[in-house]
Formats: sequence, structure tokens, C-alpha cells
Amino acid sequence: MVMKAVPQVNWQKKARWVVDGRFYTSSGISAGMDMALGFIADRYGEEEAQRIAGFTEYRRIADPSDDPFAI
Repeated sequence: MVMKAVPQVNWQKKARWVVDGRFYTSSGISAGMDMALGFIADRYGEEEAQRIAGFTEYRRIADPSDDPFAI
């Protein structure tokens, strides 16, 4: 398990994605898409993130703590 292999990292057990300063990390593929849209919302506004999600026909989970696959 990666958490035991790298104990110096402050792992978030339930997080779809995490923002730590200028670093964004996600817990999986679709979480990465949500994270990217979260980044866009942070930089360019929520309206732009929603526009892109709609254009790409992606059902976005905007809440980073909504992680249905967390242990």
C-alpha cells in the first residue's frame, strides 16, 4: 500500500482531489477530470468550469471530499 511505502506524506484518506499550494493531486481517472475542472474553476471561475464540463458532456463532481471509493 502506498500510504505505508511513503509515510512522510500527509495522506488524505477521503478526498477526490487535494490542493496543496500550487500542487493538485487526484485519486483516480475521473477524479483527475474533476480536479482539472476544479483547477479551471480556481483560475478562471466556476462558470468556465461548468461550461467546459457541459461542452465535454462530463458529469462533474465539484466537491473534492465527495469520494465514493474512499476506504
